[in-house]
Amino acid sequence: MSLAEIHQKALKLERGVRWRNIREYVASVIVVAFFTPVLLHRESWMMQAGAALIILATAFVAWQMHRRTATNPIPEAGQALRDHHRQTLIRQRDALRSVGWWYMAPFAPGMVLLMMGRWFQSHVSSRSLAMDHLAILLASGFVVLVFGGIWWLNQLGAKRLQQQIDEL
Repeated sequence: MSLAEIHQKALKLERGVRWRNIREYVASVIVVAFFTPVLLHRESWMMQAGAALIILATAFVAWQMHRRTATNPIPEAGQALRDHHRQTLIRQRDALRSVGWWYMAPFAPGMVLLMMGRWFQSHVSSRSLAMDHLAILLASGFVVLVFGGIWWLNQLGAKRLQQQIDEL
């Protein structure tokens, strides 16, 4: 692979990472805005605690995203360019491989508390208790599927990055 091709690939990767991180930071603001009313609602202490944990997890994940994936300036040419691109690919691959620990796991305690708060303290009055519990179980199953899907997609992304590393 020529240095010009590596430079183009490095620029494309840097842009992709920058836009992905911006999307994640915007999503973090949306998550905080969504869970703040739950935090302030006095009906269920479990749901309040869950919302607080989710807000804290969101801040932690945004910090980890920056720490693990932010890119450095691209050198212009030579071996430094090749090494930089390879190190960036490795850094992104490692972040994707470990996404279960630093990206998803921090949300688990808050999600569990939210579901427990709905189950034990904050029922929907327009539904029977059995129907409300069924809705909570279905929502919990959906959350598990979404988390599994996010993990799987990130593992696929890590494999693609490994292929790019191997091509260098």
